[in-house]
Amino acid sequence: MLKKMVILGVIGFVAVSALGGTKIASYIRSEIREARERAENSIPPEKEVSRLRNELKLLDKDIMNVVNELAKQRVEVNNLKEQVDERAAKQERTEALLKARAEAIKTSEGQVVFGNRTLTVDAAKAELEADVKVWAANEKTLATLKATMGTRVKVRDSLEKQLEAMKNQKAELAAAVDGMEAQIAELKLQQTESKYQTDDSRLAKIKDDLRKLKTKVDVEREKLKLLPLANDGPAAPATSGKSVDDIMAPLLTPKATAKPDAPKTDAKLPLAD
Repeated sequence: MLKKMVILGVIGFVAVSALGGTKIASYIRSEIREARERAENSIPPEKEVSRLRNELKLLDKDIMNVVNELAKQRVEVNNLKEQVDERAAKQERTEALLKARAEAIKTSEGQVVFGNRTLTVDAAKAELEADVKVWAANEKTLATLKATMGTRVKVRDSLEKQLEAMKNQKAELAAAVDGMEAQIAELKLQQTESKYQTDDSRLAKIKDDLRKLKTKVDVEREKLKLLPLANDGPAAPATSGKSVDDIMAPLLTPKATAKPDAPKTDAKLPLAD
């Protein structure tokens, strides 16, 4: 079936590509769609469950891809945080130093002491200006690192939510597949116990063959009952030796009427003189 679908798909693709938007191309697309639907409808439920379980296994691969990316983002966030913290601390120390030098220049009397160095006011101001420019450039770099870290944090948080959602959905889908497999098993049991089966299992075919065989036997039994009527000639008409009057005599003979009984009495009549 799969090989036929592939061949049909290749033929359909070539034909549609060649015919473009013609009516024939529309017919071909319709035939391909109907063939695909017939192929999908012919797939047994058990194989569909197996396919879904394989899809769940492939989902594990997608989850691992998210895990790998999440691990990278976590490491990147940690590294950026270390860099930001280190640069921010250095900037704070540099800022404090520059402020101290600026104050030293303001309060100087001809010469400025920077640590163990002694500079003129002009030299100290020039060095301070250069250091402030470096500090300002580093501050921009620090701001860029903070923005990058913020973006990485958002990506990391999104991946963590995505991973959690995928894990939950996988668990829900696995439970749904298990439930569907249980329903299919229950249906198969009902089909096995049922007099009429709708699946294409060997047991269903045997039951269907038995029903057909029983029908044939019943037909043969009825034919056996009908054979005498088909083979024997028509029954001979009945004959009678009586005349019509004899036959009709029970209808024409008048019914005898019953005579009334004489009254009975126990009294004796007197004798005549």
